[in-house]
Amino acid sequence: MHERHRAEYLEALGVPSYVPRYVLPLAPAPRQAQLPAAPAEPASNPLPRSADQILDTVAREVPAAQPPATAAQAPQMARELESLVAETRPPAAAPAAAPVPASAETRVEPFVLSCWWLGDELLAVDSREPGAALPVEALFNNMARALRWHDLPRDQDRLRWPLAENRFAAAASASDARDTCSIWLEAASARRPVKTIWLMGQQAQEFCAPVPLEGQVTDWNGIRLLSMPSLSELLQAPERKREVWQLLQSVYPEQTRAR
Repeated sequence: MHERHRAEYLEALGVPSYVPRYVLPLAPAPRQAQLPAAPAEPASNPLPRSADQILDTVAREVPAAQPPATAAQAPQMARELESLVAETRPPAAAPAAAPVPASAETRVEPFVLSCWWLGDELLAVDSREPGAALPVEALFNNMARALRWHDLPRDQDRLRWPLAENRFAAAASASDARDTCSIWLEAASARRPVKTIWLMGQQAQEFCAPVPLEGQVTDWNGIRLLSMPSLSELLQAPERKREVWQLLQSVYPEQTRAR
């Protein structure tokens, strides 16, 4: 067995090979390892390898003082060889089409949604801004108190997308996020039926809506879907609270009537 095969066997067995760059102390004198024999050079082939080589050979070997009959045949032979080359030469490859860029909508960054249940009245889904440190919980409590729902049984949860984050995988697509979040909303509504669902913020409205939203109020199987800004947006732009309060007054006239 020569040295190259020995190194390949050791590599396949998981045994690393080490070759020092200089002679180590007390080591035997180095010797040339046996290597595989070099492949023999192929014998020269006297036959031409292509039609173009035949044309070059014919052009070189036709003497200037050739007899008239042979000299007259040379151009005809060259023309025949050229036509043969044109017929047998493969057609030029067509330029490859430029790849179509992927749509910018196909990838979605991870996000978190906050969810509140207030008895059988409300399921609120709010688009969070991680790291913003805003008092969104206090604002939601104020909204529930304004609607006289602060004494209703309450439950809270969070929906994280993607459900199982894998940092080695590509970002999930928008269609996957829409399918998962809308199915989650349908299951949550079936498990805890409510009269109204608030979709607060862009992510909640884009990915959780089970049907296309039509304006600020959309009917879905007898449940009202309300589209409104997220709690973070209301805290960052307090002037938008007026439009939200006007929406709540139009949807809940009894609850918002002045005492």
